[in-house]
Amino acid sequence: MAIPLSPLSGASSEVRTQFLQPLHVAYHHATTIRQCPAESDWDWLTKGVDRVLSNVRSGRDFLQTFQMFWSREVQVGPYFETLASPRRLSMVAECSALLRRRVDALRPSPLSQFEALTSFELYAGDGHYLEHATHDPMQGETHWPTGHFFALNLKSQSLFPLVLADLAQRKKEQDLRALKRQSVAMLRQGAGKGRKVMWVWDKAAVDFPFWQERKASGVYFLSLRKKGMCLEVQTERVIDVAQPINQGVTADRVVTDRRGIRVREITFHNPCDGEGYVYLTTEMTLEPGLLALLYKTRWEIEKVFDETKTKLAEKKSWATTTTAKQMQAHFVAIVHNLLLLLGDWHQQQGVENTAELQRRQKRLDQQETELKKTRRTLPLVYRILQRFTQATFKLIRWLRVHWHRPTSLPQALLQLRSLYARL
Repeated sequence: MAIPLSPLSGASSEVRTQFLQPLHVAYHHATTIRQCPAESDWDWLTKGVDRVLSNVRSGRDFLQTFQMFWSREVQVGPYFETLASPRRLSMVAECSALLRRRVDALRPSPLSQFEALTSFELYAGDGHYLEHATHDPMQGETHWPTGHFFALNLKSQSLFPLVLADLAQRKKEQDLRALKRQSVAMLRQGAGKGRKVMWVWDKAAVDFPFWQERKASGVYFLSLRKKGMCLEVQTERVIDVAQPINQGVTADRVVTDRRGIRVREITFHNPCDGEGYVYLTTEMTLEPGLLALLYKTRWEIEKVFDETKTKLAEKKSWATTTTAKQMQAHFVAIVHNLLLLLGDWHQQQGVENTAELQRRQKRLDQQETELKKTRRTLPLVYRILQRFTQATFKLIRWLRVHWHRPTSLPQALLQLRSLYARL
């Protein structure tokens, strides 16, 4: 049953109410909610979502826009004080985590067709940098960007902040250093006993001793081999060519580094561009082609960063405090995860981005036609995962247009269906 939203939350906008509904469910299950006479926690949550979606250039720009739409006086000082509130950060972080769990529970994954992956939790991680906040202090003669490390659930595509980069130590914290600051519990993300956790990261995270140590706790890594690495082949593993997922795999080996640490090395050939890719992992049981597929899905986190920077225009830090920077990261994740659920709800209503689906299928058909000319086939790795990895401009523009309009849901969906079919 739908939970009624407060009048301030824009109940007159049916699109806005539908979009915020999953967050409202998470809010009602949060334990860190407190009563605040100046501004309720729910209004602070929705204000954060408003800012991510508003396409504004600064905090003052947002507050003026917010005040004009809601006819509600907003003061600059209290807004930035709340951004620096540890208590509000705890509340936002809990609601963000609850929403993410809901996304993970509700969204079906195309990876579920691989039985071997049912015992794995799968994450991609990467660093993401924003322009410094307006009043951030200078470091020497320049400003340092604000670094965040995010994680993406490769099964559900839910996004969550992993850690804020340690800017006190260096201009851009290295990925590996940030990973080493994470506890085993953080890397396992609440995975139950006996479940394996796979982290897919780019080659900036390659470190055999660190990987070996985490493997003892059920945490595995998958990455690309760095150029110039000196590795010795210990064993040539047999590739099961009868498995369609192994199409394109040319080698599967156990190798060691100079310290004798054993990892697995998989070589994959892409017939479309002739490129070869060499992956390294501590996981020894999955089919090599399946591991190649998992690394290919890592690109989804890059597409999500494109969504947040290009389409949501989240390019700059909101404020100077560490608390504010962390809160911004949670609000960005909240909006991404709400967009996922909104897209799923649209599909349930029979609204699909047909034009983009047709374009995608056309590109796939063209690839397969070109390969057939030389009696080659497109590996299953490139055909099996055909899902949208980010919200489209069409969806975000549609959402912004109806954010404050009292359009009925049927009318709004009719407009979106038309947009998807024609543009």
